[in-house]
Amino acid sequence: MERKQFTAHDLKLTEEGTITLAFSQLNVIDKGGDVGLPGSIPTKDVPMSAYGHTSWDGSLPPGRGTIREADGWGIFTGSFFMDTTHGRDTFHTVKALADLQEWSYGYTAETRLGQFEGQDVRFLDKQDIFEVSPVLRGMGLGTHVMAIKGGGPDDSLPYAEDLTWTLGHVKALADRTIDRADLRAKEDRTLSGSTLDQIAELADLLKDIRAANQPPPRADERLAREIDVLITRARRLGVAI
Repeated sequence: MERKQFTAHDLKLTEEGTITLAFSQLNVIDKGGDVGLPGSIPTKDVPMSAYGHTSWDGSLPPGRGTIREADGWGIFTGSFFMDTTHGRDTFHTVKALADLQEWSYGYTAETRLGQFEGQDVRFLDKQDIFEVSPVLRGMGLGTHVMAIKGGGPDDSLPYAEDLTWTLGHVKALADRTIDRADLRAKEDRTLSGSTLDQIAELADLLKDIRAANQPPPRADERLAREIDVLITRARRLGVAI
């Protein structure tokens, strides 16, 4: 699943807790290099996730709504659960933040690479949107833009949220890389050397992260390793073992 960040367009919020907002403009290149095509957004009911997509971790959804396409936009129309504490709290937080409030939605998509207005893009032919969520900050329309903006970790984000968004970006990047490699292969070309070097560097960084978080070896494993080292040294000195 991927996520896209957005600043709500044409947001309407009432004291009764109803909300309407445009969350995705179609037939334009977003900051993630994607183009959502007309007809790609279904009409369906979706939950509103708790702040920062935390309903995926068990927090109760503060509302629900319906998504649809209209006039070149994806539209979310719904309401907060005003008879619940978490619904009212989320409503008042969104209202108080006003223009500072950002939003995000989770989705999967059928995609393909191509050209749009002279640029290499990823077309979103069909999107399956699972939820819409208020978030603390969105630096772009694609979650990967938020994750890598400025070239490093975003210390203002909770670590778990930053990790989740970064993981989503890596998965999306892997899909785009495979698609791009397939496209190049059809043209009897390959990915450039610099691109392959960057992919290798990313793979090495991920290996380093995993290695740094491996549990320490047990005492018997450490002893076995020390014995292996001593045996190796002894053999180099000519000791028959």
